[in-house]
Amino acid sequence: MDTTEVFAILKAHMLEGMVLHDEMMRYFGFLGFDGYSKFHKHQYHEETEGYHKLCEYYLSHYNEMIPPRDMKRPNVIPDSWYKFNKKEVDVSTKRTGVKEAIQKWVKWEEETKALYEEMCKELIMQEEIASADLIKCYVRDVDEELSEADRKHIQLETVGYDIGYIMADQN
Repeated sequence: MDTTEVFAILKAHMLEGMVLHDEMMRYFGFLGFDGYSKFHKHQYHEETEGYHKLCEYYLSHYNEMIPPRDMKRPNVIPDSWYKFNKKEVDVSTKRTGVKEAIQKWVKWEEETKALYEEMCKELIMQEEIASADLIKCYVRDVDEELSEADRKHIQLETVGYDIGYIMADQN
């Protein structure tokens, strides 16, 4: 794998991350959990900034644009939800929805951390040390987000995804 492919993989994954957080923002908004929705809106903006930083770095250091690569859609929002009004969502669906979303979020951050670490190692093997240092910053960022996702997952598991707790957690 060459440097261009490493950056293309990273770029596609970052785009997927932006879509994931955008969908999480709408997912939690639909369930009526505005605090969780705002958190993912913030993460969407952070991911967007990181994406632009990656693209600008590659352009200014390699004098090329990162080529496009196919990306997967995270598909966080179940297709069936598009048939309903948010007023029709019952408590059971909200509880299950939060649990599934938190699990998807943790899994995404675990996969992202592993991918970024792998790409960082690849750049080091290619003796692209400055580029590897840039990717190390992304590894640290995702490590922090994974810690936050794990913390939230443990908290919610501890209270059995209690709706009262979740509502109070929106502030």
